[in-house]
Amino acid sequence: MGNLVIKGRPAWLGAYNFADQMNALAIDYGSEAQNNTILTDSNVSNIGGLFTFGFAFQGFSDHSAADGVAFTNIGSSAPLVSATESGTEQEIAYLVNTKQLSVTPIQGSVGDMAGLEVTGNSADRLIRGVLECNRTAAATSTSTGIQQGSVSATQKMYASLHVTAASGSSPTLDCVVQSDDNAAFTSATSRIVFTQATTTTSEFSSVSGAITDDYWRVSFTIGGTTPSFTFALAFGII
Repeated sequence: MGNLVIKGRPAWLGAYNFADQMNALAIDYGSEAQNNTILTDSNVSNIGGLFTFGFAFQGFSDHSAADGVAFTNIGSSAPLVSATESGTEQEIAYLVNTKQLSVTPIQGSVGDMAGLEVTGNSADRLIRGVLECNRTAAATSTSTGIQQGSVSATQKMYASLHVTAASGSSPTLDCVVQSDDNAAFTSATSRIVFTQATTTTSEFSSVSGAITDDYWRVSFTIGGTTPSFTFALAFGII
């Protein structure tokens, strides 16, 4: 049995890696119980209803960074990706398009570290997928690719992009999620095309099935003069 310690674990909300400020993260996922007990039952019976999701970040205030991002996002949708171990590419990750509902920009008692708390729920389904990209790049390339599986007619492939840093003269980043029926990606098909990034940004997108291809990767094109981007991209099927 594996044991995990919460350390070195990135978590992106919008265009910011909140792991740089947070010391606690909770993600709750469930289904509302709906009572379907009938007269012939001898005990209470329930079935699963609507899915539920909630998240909470707790950490330290930094009025030049994290709490400013959280303050701006109140009432808006912002994609969230949480790595499960250390942020290594192709490790399991959770992704969801959140609805950020509250922020406590500063809390604590005299002598304490100034605290920050951000909470919200979902604007979409929680997906258990993989962190396909987590890197700083200065040139066009592709990720390794992974056999994530095909997408049935009732499913979607979801993807979440988080660009946390951009530099250079007129830098551009174009990220595309591609699929193929083989690990070499000899006939790759573009499935999700993100809006071109020129600065820090985030985006949550999806494509509907049926897609018989079962290998998936990220292809990205970088332009500009001495450009550099730090970004993360996770995807998953549900």
